[in-house]
Amino acid sequence: MLAAAWPAAAQWLHAAPGGGGGAQTVAPEIVRVVKHDPTAFTQGLLFRDSLLYESTGLVGFSGLRRVNPKNGAVIANSALGGDYFGEGIALLGGEIVQLTWKNGAALRYEFPALRRGKLPPFRYTGEGWGLTNDASRFIMSNGSDTLYFRDKKFEVTRAVPVTLNGKPLAHLNELEYAKGFVYANVWYKDFIAEISAESGIVKRVIDCAELVRIERPPVIDNVLNGIAYDERKDEWYLTGKRWENIFVVKIPK
Repeated sequence: MLAAAWPAAAQWLHAAPGGGGGAQTVAPEIVRVVKHDPTAFTQGLLFRDSLLYESTGLVGFSGLRRVNPKNGAVIANSALGGDYFGEGIALLGGEIVQLTWKNGAALRYEFPALRRGKLPPFRYTGEGWGLTNDASRFIMSNGSDTLYFRDKKFEVTRAVPVTLNGKPLAHLNELEYAKGFVYANVWYKDFIAEISAESGIVKRVIDCAELVRIERPPVIDNVLNGIAYDERKDEWYLTGKRWENIFVVKIPK
């Protein structure tokens, strides 16, 4: 998504998460820092089999990448082409599914080959922003305050409004599912929301202002966006659009 789509959002780029009430605020502990391709307009990130998979956006620059998590090197890239604007990704049922912003198409790739020629896309209405999955369902955001649960045919089975301290939390973006929670970037915010998958209530706010301070993104579009979880090491990979770094962190329990 681009700044022009929300002109008033620039003033929130360095906004700290609000306190006072239900959600606890915690800060991630930086374990190490990995280089990141600063041309990658990161839209989605996932970790599987000791590798990172990254979706990048912008028409003409969108793709799906396999990335070495040790040094940030791009191992393989499947370009989208056409007028596709890549968005969030999820791995379920032996394939990676990649949303597109306004094309209404969820592209399907064979995993780990990253081939999509034989797999017809899933179709949906509205915009595509973030995508993740639990053991059996896709979980999708579209920039609103609602998470959409979709079955393996990509049909909506459940919609869960998300609230932070009793108020709707809009502009849910990149998603990651772990430990029974949905972790969500919020467009133009410097925090990650830890959301109950059942109730939609934000239980904790992961304050990433320190990561943004270290990164010092030069333009407002280069927002925090990209969450991947390594279950084996209990480590998180966090980055942003056109960031120079991927931060590997621990999140307090």
